[in-house]
Amino acid sequence: MGTILIEALGFIGVSVAGGVTWDLIKGAGSRLLADFKSRFVKSKYFKDENQAEEFLKEISSRESFNKRQPLEDIWVVYDNYTGIEASDLFKTELINWFEQNQEIIKHLGENPAPPHGLFIRNQINKGHAQVTNIGNQYNDRGTANNGEEADK
Repeated sequence: MGTILIEALGFIGVSVAGGVTWDLIKGAGSRLLADFKSRFVKSKYFKDENQAEEFLKEISSRESFNKRQPLEDIWVVYDNYTGIEASDLFKTELINWFEQNQEIIKHLGENPAPPHGLFIRNQINKGHAQVTNIGNQYNDRGTANNGEEADK
């Protein structure tokens, strides 16, 4: 089952190869998040940026219940966060925003941020300090600390 966001995007014709998760939106998609908050808070659909962010977090984290009409899930979440029913104007603007940002959304789903890690070639103890190795750390070329090919 996909999240509310993924199901709704598919319903309106924005196909996403991978999953667009909240972590991707708040990390690699920070511009998308800032644009969302700016546009919809300025239009008075949310009382502040925190409310808008929590709404987007919820629809990108929670699984969709209504597979036949996934936009209904969005309107229910909106009602829960704002205490008011989603207006037709909000519904239209949100769908337009999804469509206008479909390339960014697709890019997030297809190219998630690369994993972060620490690669330590060697360590030298100078003095009385104790050096503790963290274990198997891998670099972006798939080699282990000792330069040999890492197990995958």
